[in-house]
Amino acid sequence: MKSTVSTLRNTLLKLILLAAALLLVSSYSPFQRLWDSASPKSFTEWYQINWQGQVVGWAKKSLEQTSDYYKVTAVEHFEGRVRGQRVKFIYQHTYFFDKEAPYNVVKGSAKLVEPQLTMTTQFYNNEALRVEQVRNDIASNVIEPQVSYHLDDYLAKRQWIEGQPTKGDSLTFLTLNPHSLSTSPEQLTVTRNPSGRHQHYQLQTDSGKRFELSLQGQVLVERRDRGIELVASKHKPSFNPEMQSDLYSNIGLPSNKPLGDIYKVKSLVLQLNEKTADWLTVHPTATKDKTSLIIQSGASHKSTPDEVNHWRFEPISDIVDKIQPDLSEVVNDKDKVNHLVKFVHDYLYYQPTPTSFTTEEVITNGYGDCTEYTQLLLALLNAQRIPAREVSGYIYLGDDEQRFGGHAWVEALIDGQWVGVDPTWNLTSLTAGHLPITIPQEKSVSDLDFTVEQIHYK
Repeated sequence: MKSTVSTLRNTLLKLILLAAALLLVSSYSPFQRLWDSASPKSFTEWYQINWQGQVVGWAKKSLEQTSDYYKVTAVEHFEGRVRGQRVKFIYQHTYFFDKEAPYNVVKGSAKLVEPQLTMTTQFYNNEALRVEQVRNDIASNVIEPQVSYHLDDYLAKRQWIEGQPTKGDSLTFLTLNPHSLSTSPEQLTVTRNPSGRHQHYQLQTDSGKRFELSLQGQVLVERRDRGIELVASKHKPSFNPEMQSDLYSNIGLPSNKPLGDIYKVKSLVLQLNEKTADWLTVHPTATKDKTSLIIQSGASHKSTPDEVNHWRFEPISDIVDKIQPDLSEVVNDKDKVNHLVKFVHDYLYYQPTPTSFTTEEVITNGYGDCTEYTQLLLALLNAQRIPAREVSGYIYLGDDEQRFGGHAWVEALIDGQWVGVDPTWNLTSLTAGHLPITIPQEKSVSDLDFTVEQIHYK
């Protein structure tokens, strides 16, 4: 019996020594980089897109080799209901990189589909950059200097993770806009290293995006502004838009009490959660006092000398110049602003439009929501050489809904004061129901916690 036990012990000891020897030998094997541009690893990665606690779409990223190129593809598909309307957004692009150093992008294509907008782009990037673009059946062709964007730029995050950066380390890399074909730098910083059961990196860009990456450099989670989140999936996610609640309703801020006729409200006092008060950004027309937020009707704020002296007006397009009303007999800026607010309100008809139109398209279409009303008023004020800018926030939607909805309006510089006006609602003075607050990119509407504490009527 002792002999058998001894033999078994010796056998186990030999196996352990053999495993250790194999491990030692393997540790001296050359390190195989997955993301070397000369021989990158092919991949197909799927993602589920979440927003406000709902599945709203899917995304796909892939890299493959052809006989002549490295082919990179990215697709994002969003779908849902906004104010009862079924809407769909598709963003996709494909780049082909040369298989010889410096692995520059040589051609590609892109497609954007939004409500009332379809745009396709084809480009060829050899001695020069040739771009063929069609935007809602309007074609354009452009020849520009060759763009410098390499496979190393596309793989930058993955290559960096292979180098095992530590917390606080930063990387600056280039991104390529698939339609404008312009490059822009973006900085990435490690905010957390792999540790314990959490064997992944946490990163953040200077624009506010947050990532979780595996040790191999794959994006596991990508968090964008307004609560949009991409989560890695083993296969193409499935979802049913008909099962979603209305996406517009989900981004509203519920009010704990009705406000009554908002035009008769002089001021509101909101009580903020302490954590909310720490990160909430408040426009100068509102007052934040510790955890209290005070909004006055008709509020304005004083401009600074730098704003007045260094304001830059943009060139006036032909179509804006053509539609602007004759204000030659209007003698002061206040009256000009008021005339233009009414003009924009009458020129456009309201239609929810979750699409990014140019000012020229807004004028041609003749419709839009608060974004388009704001955009057109800004163009007309620019033509009158009156400084103006967009303000984003929320607006009270009435006692029937008893909530605040996302909104945008304009503030114009009049006699040294920034004065808020709202062309969507045809207002030359804002109500106390206009909440001029900004939620940081890393937060979502669901993070904003407040109650209506006091209502003061006129």
